[in-house]
Amino acid sequence: MKKIFLLLTVLLCFTVGLSAKSVFDSADDATKATLKEIDDLLDQQQFESAFGKTSDTDNEYMLAKRVEIAINGFAQSIMHQMFAFKNLRENETLYDVRTGTGEYSLIMFDPVKAIESFEKEYGEKAILKYSLGLYYQDVIDRYGDQWLLTTEQLVNKIIENLSNALNMGCYDDYSLSVLATSFYQRKELDNAIEIYQLKQKEFEFTPTDNYHYGILLWFTNNAKEGLEYAVKSIDGYKDEPAFQLDAYIVSARIALDLSDLKSAEKYLSECKKKYPEDYRIYQYSVALYSLQNNKKKTLDSAMKIFEYGTANPATCQMVMDECNGADKPEFAIDFFNTALKKYSKDDKALQNLYFHYAYQLYLMQEKEQAAEMAEKARSYFDKNGELTENIENMLNTLAGKTN
Repeated sequence: MKKIFLLLTVLLCFTVGLSAKSVFDSADDATKATLKEIDDLLDQQQFESAFGKTSDTDNEYMLAKRVEIAINGFAQSIMHQMFAFKNLRENETLYDVRTGTGEYSLIMFDPVKAIESFEKEYGEKAILKYSLGLYYQDVIDRYGDQWLLTTEQLVNKIIENLSNALNMGCYDDYSLSVLATSFYQRKELDNAIEIYQLKQKEFEFTPTDNYHYGILLWFTNNAKEGLEYAVKSIDGYKDEPAFQLDAYIVSARIALDLSDLKSAEKYLSECKKKYPEDYRIYQYSVALYSLQNNKKKTLDSAMKIFEYGTANPATCQMVMDECNGADKPEFAIDFFNTALKKYSKDDKALQNLYFHYAYQLYLMQEKEQAAEMAEKARSYFDKNGELTENIENMLNTLAGKTN
């Protein structure tokens, strides 16, 4: 099976676990007392009051808490450099406030500048590296590439700051997950694995940790262990359908890569019962049944995929990829013959089918038949008014007309 950076169908949301370790543990007693008052206000969703109590910007812990409240408790935000806050009423939520039409007073607060200014005067502080790393992660989550830095630059900032914080002894379960995922995004798989292994020594894995770690192990040629973690994430996501669906699919794919067809069939079957509309169930069923040499079920699944978009080139390509990947190109040929009969009056479907039929035959070195199908495809592209120069060049290649 071809491994693809899903990224993640990379899931970039995190489940924040409860942790006995706090990055504020090393604060002095007076600061801890104030932090306790702030946390009590946050528990009551009194965000404006809580933010107001962090005004001592000569204290790194207060500044870190200020950043935390800004990114988690804002009512309004402009580029994450200006924030407004509100003390919520009973039964009111931040979602209500953020999507509502209320007017609020914005406060100029740029965490990057605030931390840089602090460190210029007092030196580098571990908790501020930690805070800045999580701030950049929140910027990615909320702005993506629509911010002052690109996503790639933001990921680099996350890794730089959270790595420094970790080396200075400041981390928790959440920051380790963010750091590991950032290494994952930068395709530094060994580093991501190292961080997850470090996390395992002190903290419980979240479902997302299990999901990501399973994929990382799979990508680094440890699919057997990777499958164990991917499967754990299925149950962990039982209350999050979209993520559980992905966990089923990834588990099935890893099982296919291991040639554990029994397990792959189990995960695809369970997934189909819960999420029958997802095309990937049928895509990887084509792979499964091709590997089992079950032509009927392969064709049933292939036809199901094609129904998702008879004019969409991706549907034919999926069938081809999975059949060829299972070393069953003849099943792809059977699919094209079956589909051509069923959709004999659908010109857009025929255009799609004949083009990919020609491509499949071309890959199989059946050049004469490939040329025949390419000419049929050409006639439908012309009939449908979609014969572009690029498509014509591809058809000429499939028909053996290139110089």
